Amino acid sequence: MNSKAWSMFAALFGFFGVLLGAILTHLFAISNEWRNRRMEAMVATVTASIRVLGAHEGIYRLFQGGKAPPLTDDRAIRALTERGDAFTEWRIARARLEIVVPDDKDLEEAIRGFNETYKRADDAWVSIYLKEGEDFRFDDVKDKQREIWEDMRAARHLIINCCHVRSRQDARWRERIRLALSNRLDDA
Repeated sequence: MNSKAWSMFAALFGFFGVLLGAILTHLFAISNEWRNRRMEAMVATVTASIRVLGAHEGIYRLFQGGKAPPLTDDRAIRALTERGDAFTEWRIARARLEIVVPDDKDLEEAIRGFNETYKRADDAWVSIYLKEGEDFRFDDVKDKQREIWEDMRAARHLIINCCHVRSRQDARWRERIRLALSNRLDDA
């Protein structure tokens, strides 16, 4: 082969190397963008679960005086509004997470558990307070409320743990690809 053929071959080889590099860079950028979206959705979900738990505690604090405040009381209105707003934020964060992390069954189960605990609180005492107002006797549901609060905290911790696991899986996958490609390039 003459030198012209070798130079053409080298140029063609270089061109394909650059093309492969561009494709891989694009794929890594897309992968990184989706990983960031998943991470943001997981953080938003955990944050929203913390807000829901805080709103639940806010309603509980209404009864610290021993008597149920009227539903028109400013504290009751603020606590109930915060509960509604927190749950709306939770639903938005949960929906976003279901879109960007649709394949994580453990995380889905943890979220379902949190939702069920929230519903139990609503059925066990919050809805009753909304119906009865000042006539509501918190002492009748105090033990049930404590159990629900502990379950809600446990469900929140499970969500956090599932998010940790998913985050580590995402990082390991990306790191494995990066190392595999860098090792191949080092061997060349």
